[in-house]
Amino acid sequence: MNVVAFSSARFTPADIAEFETVAAPKLRQGHWAGVVRETARDHDRLLVLLPGVDRPVFRFERDARGRYSLSFNDRSGWYGIGAGATAADCLAIWRPRPRTAQALSVL
Repeated sequence: MNVVAFSSARFTPADIAEFETVAAPKLRQGHWAGVVRETARDHDRLLVLLPGVDRPVFRFERDARGRYSLSFNDRSGWYGIGAGATAADCLAIWRPRPRTAQALSVL
């Protein structure tokens, strides 16, 4: 029996599920226009498209070493805005922050 090793450059099903928890509300509310997946031997990427913008603006990536990064494209190039050992760590920048007791007392 031959066993094919899972590439460390590929998102796992758990990684995709983690991304979907962030992406679903943004897509549903119209903040994002779509997501495109780009896969190669040395990376797996999810490119985020915004309404009215003709190019991907955000890139979530897993590289050949299994590291995660999040980047922003401002037309001048890609700039790192997040990184982590796990998809959840990397995507933490997009997670809503819990309300604090002090913020709730103002309401």
